[in-house]
This record gives sequence, C-alpha cells and structure tokens, in this order.
Amino acid sequence: MQLNDTAIAIPVSEEVLVSLEADLTEDAQFGSRTLEVTASHVTVRGPGGIMLAQVPVAEARSARNEPLVSGGRLVVQTKTGEEIPLVTYSMTKAHLFSEAARGIEQLCEGKPFDINLKEEKTRCDKCGRLLPEKDGVCPNCVKRGQTMLRILSFMKPYWQRGLLLGVTATASTLINLAPPKIQGLILDNFTSGIKSVPTLFQWVGLWALTVLAASLLQIVNGRTTTWLGCYISSDLRTAVYRAVEFLKLAYFDKKPVGAIASRVTQDTERVWFFLVDGLPWMGLNFLLLVAVAVQLFMINWTLALAILSPIPVVAILSSSMWKPVSNLFHKVSQKMARVHMHLNESLTGIRVVKAFAKEDHEYERFLTRSNELRDAAARADMTWNTAFGAMTFCVALGTVVHWAYGGYLMFTGKLTLGQFYVVNAYLAMAYGPLQWFAMLNNWFTRAMAGAERIFEIIDMTPEPVDMQGKKARIEGEVEFDGVRFGYDKSNPVINGVSFKVAPGEMIGLVGHSGAGKSTTINLISRFYEPDAGVIRIDGTDYRELDLRDYRSQIGIVLQEPFLFHGTILENITYGNPEASFEEAVAAAVAANAHDFILSKPDGYDTLVGERGSKLSGGEKQRISIARAILHDPRILILDEATSSVDVETEKQIQAAIAHLIKGRTTFAIAHRLSTLRNANRLIVLEKGKIAEIGTHEELMEKRGTFYNLVQTQSEINEIIGVGAVG
Repeated sequence: MQLNDTAIAIPVSEEVLVSLEADLTEDAQFGSRTLEVTASHVTVRGPGGIMLAQVPVAEARSARNEPLVSGGRLVVQTKTGEEIPLVTYSMTKAHLFSEAARGIEQLCEGKPFDINLKEEKTRCDKCGRLLPEKDGVCPNCVKRGQTMLRILSFMKPYWQRGLLLGVTATASTLINLAPPKIQGLILDNFTSGIKSVPTLFQWVGLWALTVLAASLLQIVNGRTTTWLGCYISSDLRTAVYRAVEFLKLAYFDKKPVGAIASRVTQDTERVWFFLVDGLPWMGLNFLLLVAVAVQLFMINWTLALAILSPIPVVAILSSSMWKPVSNLFHKVSQKMARVHMHLNESLTGIRVVKAFAKEDHEYERFLTRSNELRDAAARADMTWNTAFGAMTFCVALGTVVHWAYGGYLMFTGKLTLGQFYVVNAYLAMAYGPLQWFAMLNNWFTRAMAGAERIFEIIDMTPEPVDMQGKKARIEGEVEFDGVRFGYDKSNPVINGVSFKVAPGEMIGLVGHSGAGKSTTINLISRFYEPDAGVIRIDGTDYRELDLRDYRSQIGIVLQEPFLFHGTILENITYGNPEASFEEAVAAAVAANAHDFILSKPDGYDTLVGERGSKLSGGEKQRISIARAILHDPRILILDEATSSVDVETEKQIQAAIAHLIKGRTTFAIAHRLSTLRNANRLIVLEKGKIAEIGTHEELMEKRGTFYNLVQTQSEINEIIGVGAVG
C-alpha cells in the first residue's frame, strides 16, 4: 500500500478496467480526483496524474461506499483490518462509485470484473436543459408532430368513423361557402336593375337548404368527433394505467402516488379535451381557410393577396411563441402534479394530520404549492394573451385592407357590390378562426404536454411479466448466493448474503431495524432483483422463471394489511377469484375469521371501506391471512403479521398461521422474537450481512447477537410493564 505524491505509472501491459472522475476532494471541496482500477491495483490520482493513494488488490479484503451528507466516500478495507478512504464524491456520482466498489470486491474475491456504469441522464443531450426526471423526456425538444401522430395512431381501430368524419368535414366546408355566394348573387340581382321576385325566392330557398344541410352535417360531425375523442382518450387512459400497473416497484419508490395518478387522470383529460374540441375545430377551419382562399382568388386575385397578406405575420408570431408558451404550460403541468400529490397525501393521512393537530401546517404547505401553480398558470396565460393580442391586431388589418382596396375596386367598377359583400363575408370566415389560432396553440400545447407525459410512462421498461420464462410448480427450495442489493446503489442494504432453505422449512428473519429483513423478502418476492449474486428457486436462477407464474405461487401477509374497497368475500378471493363460496368460508375458518365475519350485519357481503377502514387491525389481518390461505402459495412470507394486534387476537392469528405454514416454505419477520420459537432456523442479519444462523435454542446458548436482541426486548417489556402498573 502506498500513500504519497509520487507519480507511479501502471505497467503498460496492465489494462485499466475502469477510470472514474470524482468531483470532490478529501476535505469535501469541489475538485478533481480520478479512480483507476486494474487487476492488481486500485489507484487515486489528482490533477496532472499525481498519485495520491494506491492499494494493491492482493492486500484488499473488501470495498464499500460510506454515505456522507450530499455525497459519499469509497472505502477499501485491507486484510489487516485497516480502512482506507480513497475518494470522495457527490450524489450525482454515487451510483458510479457504488459499481466501482462492487468491481473491487469482485477482484478481491478472484471473480471476473463485471459492473454496469450506465450513467443516469439528468440533462437533455440536445439543448442541455435539466430533465424533469432522470432519464426522462425533454419537453423542450420533443417533436410534437410525432406525438400528435402517435395519438392519432390510436384511431386505427376506428378508421371507419375517421373516414366518415373526413368526408362530412369536407362536405360541411364546401356547403358553408354557399350562403355568402348566394347572398352576393341576391345583391347583384338588385343592383343590376333586373329585380325578379321569383328569382329572389329561389335563391333564398337554396340558401335555406344549404343551412339545413350544414346543420345536419354539423350534428354528424359533432357526434362523430365526440365519439372518437372519448374512445381514443379512453384507450389512452387504459394504456397508461396498464403501463403504470406493470412498472417496476422501484419507480413507485421514487414517484409520489399523486403525481402518478395525475398522469392517468389530468393528462388524459387534456388530450380528450383537445381531441373532442381542439382537433375538429382545427381541421374544419383549416379546410375552410383553404377553400376561402381559393374563392377569393377566383373573385379578384389582387384583392385576395392584399387581404391575406397579414396571415404570414400571424404564422410567424404563432411559431415564435410556440416554444416559450409550450414550456410555460409544461411547468404548469408539473406544478399541478405537485398539488395533486400533496392533496392525495394529506387526505390519505388525514388521521395522522388530526392526531398531531397539524391542519394549519398542511394548509400552509398546500398554500405554497397552490401559489406556485397560480404563478406558473398566470405567467403562461399572460404570455399567451400577449401573443393573442398581437395576432388580433394583424387580423383586424385584413378587414381594413379590404375596405380600403376592395372599396376602391368597387368604386372603379372592377368589383360589384355583391362580390364586395362575398369577399367581406369570406374574410370574416377566414380571419374569425385565425384570430383564435393562438388559443388553438394553447390547447395543442397543453394536450401535447399531457401526451408526452403519458407516452413517457407507456415507453418505460416494464417488469418482464410477458417474457416466456419457465413455468413449473415450485417445490419451495430457496437459495441466496452472494446476494448484494441496495435501493441506493452507493449504500447496499444487504451485502454478500448466502443461505439455503429446504422446501417446507420455516425461517425467521431477525435483526435491528434497517438490518435488511424486509429487503430480503422483497427480493424473494422479486419486487427487486439483486445487484450482484443469484437467487435460486429449486436450483434455478429465478430470473429464468416466468414472473407471473412465480408470483402466483407466493403468498404475502403484510405488517399493515391492505384491503380493497369492496366486500369481505371479494377481498378473501382476491388472489383466487375462481374459488367457490365454500372454499372462501373454509379459508376464513382456518384464519379464525369466520366468527367475526358472521357477527357483521351483512356477513361476507360486508363492505370493508377504503383500505379496510371499517374493520379493526386484527380483523383486517385475519382476512389477509384467509386471502393467503385461499391463494395456496408454495412460498409464504409473513412480515410482522402480528405486530399490530392485541395478545388475544395474536393467539388467534398464530393459530391461523400454524395452519397456513404447513407444507410451505415460510419466511417470517416478527416484532416479538418469542413468536419465532417454532421456526426451523433463524437468520440473524446485522448491517446487511448474516451474523448468525441456527435454531432459537442454539442461538440463545451461543449468547451472541440474537441473545442480545432477546435480552434487550425482555428489558423493554419489563419497563413497559412497570410503567403500566404505575
């Protein structure tokens, strides 16, 4: 080992396996350090290649990442027990140095160097702006045209109605051109000196027919666009919900429920509004503008050029304001999501809020978020209103030009009164919608911002539930082989855990809070997958198994049981909806739940309320056990299943659990260590590693970590007992 300022070159023949740039110095100041790892040495260099530290791999025992405030430190432990802090880094580099630590450990153990240094993207590659989410979509650079085409691709199942809409829209546009034309002919009929009453009534009758036809087409258009908009937005809504349901659990760890819910509801609602109102309006008026322009050029091409000249100015204004307004409305969406998130959180936890009398505190938090939304919305709307005012001025210029130049042409005999009137009517038809083009831009921008957020969810990598893995009935053998995992890659929760469980064996997981017990059962359930090592089920890497089939053979009873809003029967049969009523009753009897269910006014048809709010903690727990019994799993997980109930209820639940675990591989975490006496073995975890393994009696005789835990719990129970007596 060397710690000096001498520049020592690594032999040319030795490949540098990884070279990482750290952004902090040893005293946590911003600075440059380089970590180099080869097969024989771990080296840290400063500016100019000066070697600051070097540890031979042969002398190293392990490597770990030590969390610091807003960063971390890579520490190597030598075989003599000395710990050497090598390099310090900020949180942006944490996942990279976590992988480096894993690679160093691989070298120490004589394993192949195999790490993943894929860096999370926080800025857009194109514009350099910060992304709303890591590895997310940049709202400034998304091609909205492509987004719109993707939305329209949802119309494919309904192409017949889309075709009908196109035909009726074209017909409606052409018919709407007729009334001004007829009115012009009537005026010219009066001014020509030949006044014919029958001709007048013929033209008026034709006018009435066109109005009737236009009205009928409007009804067909309106009904068709509404139908299409509702069906397409419904398909979008269900597509994003399905995508959310199949996302990996790690996504939900990072995203608040309110923010996710807003994508399913608010964002799809914006797309629906645009499809029902904005898109049809845009399509019809675009066709109308083209048709009107053709008619104007047919009447007088010089007048048409003059009165349509402001249109390019309107187009330039609109395109120049597009990006700024789009970005502003995207910020509004983000602020709205924060409001939804807070609202969902505060209402879900309303009991806690009231218990701590924090209504005013929650109100202040909501007020802050509401004001942020207000300011963002006001800025966006004021910006668009400024653009709209400028466009309105340009539109008014078209009318001024017509009365000036068109009036001149009429006085010089180059334009009849009827033609002047027709041009004036067409001008209103063309410029009326045009001055609302900025509003359309507003609609379109909001809808595309919502659609981008929707497609971002849909495009995320889901759990591999549809992969064709192995399907087989599980016997229940579970093996952890050198498993390492951390929710934050720079701070593993379990590290190098290895054990093997025989089919039908009951294993108790024991340890202090944060030791890795819940993480272990999360890995068994495959809610997460190991960063290193292998988990085998019946000798097969469980990543080779069909995920849906594998989870269908796992039963979980949680510390805080979750019941869905519905009846007791619906909750018991949730994992096995094909079960008969008699089978559900048998499961309830086995879970010691049948008696209290019958005491309810509606028995098994009793509504449990949201999250089971109408039931006690013990009642909810016994229903969740009945649900697990009816599910008939091969691997059973009990996560503090009796921690939230009284002693009498615990006895009933323990009796139910004794029935449940027969013939199943069981992993149990218990608040009261005495409840694990019947476990075949106990695995004691400490700081993410296995400290002890053995039966309850063996570990008590050993007087090690487990013995100390039992003694500590006994002392606490005595203190509580004294307090209760006093």
